[in-house]
Amino acid sequence: MFTAPLRLQAQIFNLGVQSNLIYRWNFLLRVLVSFVPLLGSVFLWNAVFAGHKAFAGYTFTSMVAYFITLILIDTLTVPNEDDFQIAEDIRDGRINTLLLKPIDYRLYRFHLFAAARIVHATFAVVPLGIAMIWLGHYYTGLPWLVNLPLALLATVGAALIQFFFCFTLAMIAFWILDIGSITFIIYSVEFLLGGHIFPVDAFPAWLQVICLRLPFAYETYFPAAILIGHVHGQALVTGFLWQWAWVGFFYVLSGILWKRGLHQYTAVGG
Repeated sequence: MFTAPLRLQAQIFNLGVQSNLIYRWNFLLRVLVSFVPLLGSVFLWNAVFAGHKAFAGYTFTSMVAYFITLILIDTLTVPNEDDFQIAEDIRDGRINTLLLKPIDYRLYRFHLFAAARIVHATFAVVPLGIAMIWLGHYYTGLPWLVNLPLALLATVGAALIQFFFCFTLAMIAFWILDIGSITFIIYSVEFLLGGHIFPVDAFPAWLQVICLRLPFAYETYFPAAILIGHVHGQALVTGFLWQWAWVGFFYVLSGILWKRGLHQYTAVGG
């Protein structure tokens, strides 16, 4: 995948940065809007913790810190409709010109994804910095600074899963005209089992086992739980093994589907 000349890869990445700078205000608004659900979560968990010191191993402050961390992770890892853009490239024949160039399409999309995440994170620095000053007291007493290096490594793994999973889903466009309904169902399951509504370790034990065998928990819950100190010891080692196993799985699967899709692809237009 990464065998293309470095100069060509750098040019593609630079192209991705320039094209995403057009939408810099959209990125800023998305970050600001992402804090709206957080307010609802604060009110919800304030009611849940009323009269209780702990819930599923979380205190009120650590629970809020978990959801704040989810926002930070989403900013760094979540694709911006990359799957629909890839599907449109396939459906409209825009991949034709790229197939004639000495670069893998998956590598091309990866550089665009990375560029978008960097631009998004750059324009999110100020609002996120203000938010962390305002909400930083929720991290008081948590070992977040010690756990930061491992949380960043898990965030890299989360971003890779997000990209390769997104690319894998987009490959359905070789066989199905509209992938919207399929992605909606899968992303709904991902939202629940990935820890966006409740932390995975707040689920019943049997559901935790299922979640921790699926890729969704390693896209969001895992790095957030590491940062606030809810994953450690053997669970930390096992979690990293599962996360990077899923990275490898979707890397291989996306490549297989891409090659098989090309075998039955008919170039039209472009």
